[in-house]
Amino acid sequence: MPPITLFRYILSRTFIAVGGLFAVLTALVMLVDLIENMRFSGKIAGGDFGLALSMTLLRAPSNVQALIPFVFLFGSIWMFHQLNKRSEISVMRSAGLSVWRLLGPSALIAAISGFFIITAVDPLSAHFLSQAETLKSRMEGGDRNLVRIFGDGIWLRQRDENGQLIINAANYDNTRAALEKVTIWRFDPENKFLERLDASEAFLSGRTLELHDARLRAPGVENEQFTPIYAVRTSLTSGNLRERVAPPETLSLWSLPRFILLAEAAGVPTVRYNIRFHDLCSTPLKLLAMVLIAAAFSMRPTRTGGALKLAVGSIIAGFSLFIISEISTALGESGLAPAALAAWIPAVVASLAAVTVLLHLEDG
Repeated sequence: MPPITLFRYILSRTFIAVGGLFAVLTALVMLVDLIENMRFSGKIAGGDFGLALSMTLLRAPSNVQALIPFVFLFGSIWMFHQLNKRSEISVMRSAGLSVWRLLGPSALIAAISGFFIITAVDPLSAHFLSQAETLKSRMEGGDRNLVRIFGDGIWLRQRDENGQLIINAANYDNTRAALEKVTIWRFDPENKFLERLDASEAFLSGRTLELHDARLRAPGVENEQFTPIYAVRTSLTSGNLRERVAPPETLSLWSLPRFILLAEAAGVPTVRYNIRFHDLCSTPLKLLAMVLIAAAFSMRPTRTGGALKLAVGSIIAGFSLFIISEISTALGESGLAPAALAAWIPAVVASLAAVTVLLHLEDG
């Protein structure tokens, strides 16, 4: 069989196996998410099937993207197992082809898919997920707090039955739960401007924001008023400030570096965003590692009961990779390991383990 024909044959087999599994898992994930969103829409006023379907479609790219490594793992295992079951791999090896040559087409698809995902798919999925979160927050009603970070610091918006607050702070000191160089604009429920507050510091204490050395300016009043302490009611606390910032999953690979720089300058913790950035960068290596692991499981000679052992082994491998990923992420978020190391550990460990097994297989 000419090399180019063999390359195309394995390439097409990989496309069919990975693409078929991707379609099945996508349908399953969307069905489960649709059921969950229907439960959510049934609990709120104005919720209907259209809302549930909209949220499902917006969240689908992000949900499916998280499953891509396992799609490549199990899809490649199935493809190599089918080739092995029909003795095609044995014939190819007898013709003098190495394991690495047989892996070439699948590895190429994995690497190209990884780069395509982080450069094109992830920006779209992050955008759609952000829209889904905004839609969910708007439908839930009640207190709505939004936190955004720009070049001039942190911007917070709080809206409730008492009106709206727009807060700008140059920096946030997490150790003291203090906002520095604060400006607050207050509006009534009809969005009529009430007053502007300026303070050197503001401390989050319980459900209030205490402004120290505050200056008050109101419409129609020429002179500003000064007060040592001025308390503003807020539902924002030091504990949930980080949760109000845009989640890492709603930021793409292109947006994360600038956001991390701005967040660090504003004093907002950036560990989760650093881990997310490096995790995205490791996607091509991670998908390549899935193909290598699949080959290590599936290229051995078929024996009686081999299919059962293969199924059990692949499940254990997938579960182990998930556990390693969760542990490394936890170590990174706790500060026990650098964010870059925590994000790259699963891909590196999986690749090294698979290459070791394949070298042993190749050398006999």
